[in-house]
Amino acid sequence: MNSGDSLSINKNSGTVNWSLRRGVATVITVGAVFVVILIFWIVTVTRGAPRPDLYPNGLLSVIPGEGSKTPYQSPVGVSLSPGWQPTLTIDGVVIPDSELTDGTRELGEFFYFPAEEKTLPELRTGNVCARVVAVPTINIEADNIDFEWCFTTF
Repeated sequence: MNSGDSLSINKNSGTVNWSLRRGVATVITVGAVFVVILIFWIVTVTRGAPRPDLYPNGLLSVIPGEGSKTPYQSPVGVSLSPGWQPTLTIDGVVIPDSELTDGTRELGEFFYFPAEEKTLPELRTGNVCARVVAVPTINIEADNIDFEWCFTTF
């Protein structure tokens, strides 16, 4: 008995090893090449794809981010393009403009930091929603910004 016979045919059962059957190696190779090509195509199509606009024109970012988890003492606010005047509402409570002092207004940053002497001494724990309505002060023909987002505090 030579070593080739012992690999391909099991003498006791008379069956051929499944990996040596005709076409099995070809099917496995073609399948592996297909998977590699599919992965390459998915990476190529999705890489560098333009990010969808998450915010309306003029709204650059919100703090804390949509769906984020943050301590209940964290600031809440927005970053706007220059030329907007915002009104910030947190859980239905309108924050006076005089309390939107944490940020650089000239750069469009309007943040509210909860403190004992302010409208909201602290954010409640759990799901908190904020809303900004901003009106243009420079390009008065632009539409108002109206955006709401929610986050979780602990």
